[in-house]
Amino acid sequence: MSESYNNYLKKKDKKEKKKKSKFIDKLFYRIFLSSLCLLILSLFSSLDNNISKYVNKSINNNINFLQIGSFVDNIFATNIFNKGEITVYSSNFYEEVIFDNDINYVSNHSFSGVEALVDGIVIGISKIDNRYEVTIQAVDDTLYIYQDLETIDVRLYEYIKCKSIIGKAYYKVDQYQFKLLIKKDQKLYSYYENAED
Repeated sequence: MSESYNNYLKKKDKKEKKKKSKFIDKLFYRIFLSSLCLLILSLFSSLDNNISKYVNKSINNNINFLQIGSFVDNIFATNIFNKGEITVYSSNFYEEVIFDNDINYVSNHSFSGVEALVDGIVIGISKIDNRYEVTIQAVDDTLYIYQDLETIDVRLYEYIKCKSIIGKAYYKVDQYQFKLLIKKDQKLYSYYENAED
């Protein structure tokens, strides 16, 4: 009986070592890819050609690192980076959305939370007239700008998952309201135009 128990302990120990080595391998793989990206960016910045100017311009205009992560995942056939959810279903989020003058006016009667429509990175937070504005950039470079929020629950450059609460809507006349701008390539879109259902 003690021999079988010893075999059991050896197998358990091997599994734990294998699990630990997989984690360490993934960690070093990520460190290697990050170092490689930094090396390439530093080489581009030292060159004086059109490619380096384009890279520098992209970095200065909030380069979308979710796209870079998706590109690396596709090259190496891995799922190291989260590719981001870019599908919006209109029935899942808000009770009423009215599109007027390029602004989506969103309202709910029973729920004060403002949910992120897609996965993305918070690239802007500002406070205007005691209300907050949060800008989230999705993997497809679409900007989701949430305006007139009473409070926010996000930080700058934080990665936000779809349906995460990013703040609290403004309470006005028995309902919670906020404004939503959906912007891509300098064009504003309707909430329903961007939804897939």
